[in-house]
Amino acid sequence: MIINTAKAVASMRDLQDRLTIKLANAASGRLNTVRAQNDASGYPMLFLSVGGNESEGQPVIALRIEQIDAVSKDVLGNSMNAYNPHIMQIAYELDSTAQAKVKILDIEKVDSEIFRMGYRLQVLQITSGTAVTEAAMDAATPAEEYEADLYWPRSGS
Repeated sequence: MIINTAKAVASMRDLQDRLTIKLANAASGRLNTVRAQNDASGYPMLFLSVGGNESEGQPVIALRIEQIDAVSKDVLGNSMNAYNPHIMQIAYELDSTAQAKVKILDIEKVDSEIFRMGYRLQVLQITSGTAVTEAAMDAATPAEEYEADLYWPRSGS
């Protein structure tokens, strides 16, 4: 599959700017740091943490935007890569009682920014005792998935 990360990178950069401002004056123990990186496929990621501490057992939210595979056929039967929507993944570690280590108010603050972007949202819950990393996200099965209004064009205009 051919990927184009331009849309994902631009969207994540915008989200990073908004979350950096939103988390800047957070109360003690709340998410206040935003760090960007790319995953192995080149998709953008954000890590939200308290004081930059992203180790296991700490409140951390990881976000990643991935392209949805939308290879389809045109009216003549030729393969084409449609301009397709993306998936926003949000991941956080669970504690020993299967509750999020991150405060619900922090998750809601992040969700409020994601929902306005119109992406499909996948919630990935990372097993207790495992740091929230790209590898942990790759190994996780989505616990929940929310559909946005997706636009799937099949031809150019």
